[in-house]
Amino acid sequence: MPQKKLAVIILAAGKGTRMKSPLAKVLQPLSGKTLLHYVLETVRELGADRVGVVVGFQADKVKSTFPDPKLEFVEQKEQLGTGHAAQQTEPCFRDFQGDILVLCGDMPLIRAATLKNLIKKHRQSEAACTLLTLKDKKGEIKDFGRILRDQNQSITRIVENKDATEQEKMVDEYNSGVYCFDKGLFYKALQVIDNGNSQNEYYLTDTIKYFVQNKCSVQSVQTDDSDEIFGINSPEDLKKAEQLLSR
Repeated sequence: MPQKKLAVIILAAGKGTRMKSPLAKVLQPLSGKTLLHYVLETVRELGADRVGVVVGFQADKVKSTFPDPKLEFVEQKEQLGTGHAAQQTEPCFRDFQGDILVLCGDMPLIRAATLKNLIKKHRQSEAACTLLTLKDKKGEIKDFGRILRDQNQSITRIVENKDATEQEKMVDEYNSGVYCFDKGLFYKALQVIDNGNSQNEYYLTDTIKYFVQNKCSVQSVQTDDSDEIFGINSPEDLKKAEQLLSR
């Protein structure tokens, strides 16, 4: 049986208000390279058939910084959430058949080996979606979404931190924002998500609720390395990433 094709979508549209910088978040410098450069270098190791980058704030600047003709840029004109960003890619990938890996452009420390492991589990389990999660018993991570499971340990949904109840915030399994999707089911789920939440945004995480409701398999791969899924949101985060890289 021929190997399934792989497309990668990198979400890189954010302004990064907390960075207090005129530069788009994914263009912030880290040890002489931009944040997005690190993610693209990692993605290159996966040998993907196609790579799409969702741009928004300073879209032209991001495009001109990465003139690689193999990259497919998709513009998110209004930043209405991660789900909305993913929706913008549907025309671009309409004819694509295979799996779609989604990750964020502000996670410079994510490892190719972890992503390969995620894709492998996704294909072996024939899931609609496989997520990368983090178990953090120390409670050091605060603003990530929580993975909610039933008594059989099956994933039921992901609740964003801002929408979580106090009890849900006690869950110690976190969503990394990295997913591998079956392409057809991915865009079906994106068609039905809404913005009825505290931020009035379209959440990519709401696709999980659709899969569960429609009895589609949702699987996970767990990492215990919080550095790997460390997203850059502030100048302090950049400093921490510099230290982690120098190790």
